[in-house]
Amino acid sequence: MSPKFQTVYSSGIHHGLPTFPGHDGKKYTAIVTGANGISGSEIVNALVAAPERWETIYAMSRRPPPAVNERVKPIAADFKDSTPEELASLLKKEGVKVDYVFFTSYIQPPTKEGQGLWANGDELEAVNVTLLSNFLKALTLSNIIPKRFLLQTGGKHYALHLGPTSIPMTEDTPAERINHKNFYFPQEDLLSAWSLKHSTSWVMTRPAFIIGANPTAPINLSYGLALYASIQKELGQELEFPSDIRAWDINKDLTTASLVGYFSEWAVLTEEAKNEAFNIVDDSPFSYGKFWPVLAGWYGVGYGTPEEDEGSFNVVTMGRNPPPRGFGGPGVVKIKFSFEEWAKEDEVKKAWERIQEREGLNKALDPWRERSELVNVFGTVDADLLGNWSRTQMMDKAKVELIVKVLIIKDSMLPRGTNVGNNPTYLRSI
Repeated sequence: MSPKFQTVYSSGIHHGLPTFPGHDGKKYTAIVTGANGISGSEIVNALVAAPERWETIYAMSRRPPPAVNERVKPIAADFKDSTPEELASLLKKEGVKVDYVFFTSYIQPPTKEGQGLWANGDELEAVNVTLLSNFLKALTLSNIIPKRFLLQTGGKHYALHLGPTSIPMTEDTPAERINHKNFYFPQEDLLSAWSLKHSTSWVMTRPAFIIGANPTAPINLSYGLALYASIQKELGQELEFPSDIRAWDINKDLTTASLVGYFSEWAVLTEEAKNEAFNIVDDSPFSYGKFWPVLAGWYGVGYGTPEEDEGSFNVVTMGRNPPPRGFGGPGVVKIKFSFEEWAKEDEVKKAWERIQEREGLNKALDPWRERSELVNVFGTVDADLLGNWSRTQMMDKAKVELIVKVLIIKDSMLPRGTNVGNNPTYLRSI
């Protein structure tokens, strides 16, 4: 079999991005659901950046998302409380015709007082399966069958939030559906059956914790950390680290939101990705210990390292024994403080109010306006920082398995459209 060459280009921090000459000039239409969210908004941005392929992008969300471009058509749609018939009527009214669908809709129902993030598994499943079910039924009623339907789920597929799991996490792990409550599984089954019935294809993506910038997406690690650092600076305090040395050192993959956009386009336009699931992570080793001094430097404050006195930690043993990997004892979390509890302190709230007034911030987006918002913002930070087991998701399937020969540009300054197959001096084969 002859090598498969790919034309690639660079954009900002991203290198080796694919081009799609076989799709250029086709003027596709797409639906992006959850278009206000941190993932959906970046998918919209990626499609907007490729006018040679994408003519119309229907951006659907409960609140009308901004029309960032004349090719973006915002549609306010409530997948939870609308019937499939109502949604179908809306699609017809808007004249929607679609080649590809990107589904990133997600609702985090409020937990009860004292419950942590994701503790309400039954409600999470009921709500989020309803979102997808109602939308798929509406597509059927509207006779809108896309060429491919992308469903974004996440790293919790591997039960990494319940304790140590097999590392690295790979899409073909035999026991990938570890027995736990997870709405991803019924969503996947629902989409797979719907696609088979309608003779179309699907693809599923599994990002890790996502970092990015979006004013309406509170479940975003960078947002919670920025709030923490801003307030600590206002209080004249350093950045304390909330857990032990293992949590400081261990690798925890993250996913840059803009990567989600580029990857999602690749996943729907690449023939070999049909009916496959893919991890999406930045694929560069990351530890909070290495990042902590960097974060402190951005804000001009000092930082603390993990406590060495084991007696200073509140020790929480995870309830799953054996852990998701199947052996080795349950996960153990060592907590000096939690961000969620820190956010409830009176001096913290007052410091944030001073910052809001001084900087003229939009108070409508204040995460302190209700308890559920604080849980979403700071519970997310706790969930990633406090666990002291590795969270490494393998990217080999996307990088290697679908390409006979992977060619990487050595000089990231090559212009977009450079055919790497004709520039061997810029290449190395792996």
